[in-house]
Amino acid sequence: MKNKIVNIIIFAVAILDCILALVFSMNFNEDKKDNFFQARQIQAQCPALIADLQTATPENLPTVVEKYQKSLRTFNDSLNDVQLQKDILYTYLQDLKNLDEKNFEQYKSDFANRAEGLFAKCDNKQAYVDGFKGVNSFKDLEAYINKLEKDYSAIKQDYLVNRDYCKAANSLISRADMINATASANKKAADLEELQNDLKGFASSSKLENAFMFVGYFLGFVAILLLLFFAVMRIIRNFKTSYKILVVLALFAIVVFIGYLVGSPVLTPSAMKFGMTSTGFKMVNAACFTLYVCLICAILAIIVTSIISAVKNRK
Repeated sequence: MKNKIVNIIIFAVAILDCILALVFSMNFNEDKKDNFFQARQIQAQCPALIADLQTATPENLPTVVEKYQKSLRTFNDSLNDVQLQKDILYTYLQDLKNLDEKNFEQYKSDFANRAEGLFAKCDNKQAYVDGFKGVNSFKDLEAYINKLEKDYSAIKQDYLVNRDYCKAANSLISRADMINATASANKKAADLEELQNDLKGFASSSKLENAFMFVGYFLGFVAILLLLFFAVMRIIRNFKTSYKILVVLALFAIVVFIGYLVGSPVLTPSAMKFGMTSTGFKMVNAACFTLYVCLICAILAIIVTSIISAVKNRK
């Protein structure tokens, strides 16, 4: 009876998830897909921009456009500075990666002159200079490079997220500016209303997507809990014949752990569109890695089982 209740609950939640996915897909306008992702990026970085456009009127729209055009120019200038720091660190890293035991000492002796040119516009000049001074031998260089690569990944990640936000915000403000430049008062009001309806629609779609993801995660979490629960119950009842379950669970945990370790923390353009964090992206990589490994193992198991069965039948 309990199993039936559990099955009914899971089936009901699965149906709810499918309904949410269907509603989301029906409300999602493929032609405005890019605008939807742009609105999500702006909402995450600067929700005030979305709010101001949603409450804008044809009369105060010029003020709103001018306000954010000025803000985005300042933001773009700061972003260019971040790009400069990123490029300097990248060049420094390439310098270090090209070193070997033969040219390391020569580079170290000439580093003061190299640093003056390379770090002329660098905000972290002293930190990099002091860091390389601590590299006493070529053997110590690898650890230092690894540290710099982590710093570079963080700077690059921050830069890419802010760059995509800047592009999205500029695109939205450009659309608002075009509406503002419309000569006809009636068309201006109609276009502004269409923009505001789009923003409201994007917000609704985002909520549906979040609900869909929540139910999906919930189903996955419940499935894992049930799997572990029944596995543990079987082990407790008959430990001698259930040791294989422990081995499988241990191997599964190892695969997930390896997948997380090898997963890249650098977000892809698609991951950034969905507003994912580096940790979340590594979890997705771990899940994909685990799925691929389990799928390959399942296929191999089917093939091996078929071969063994065929051999036994021939005998």
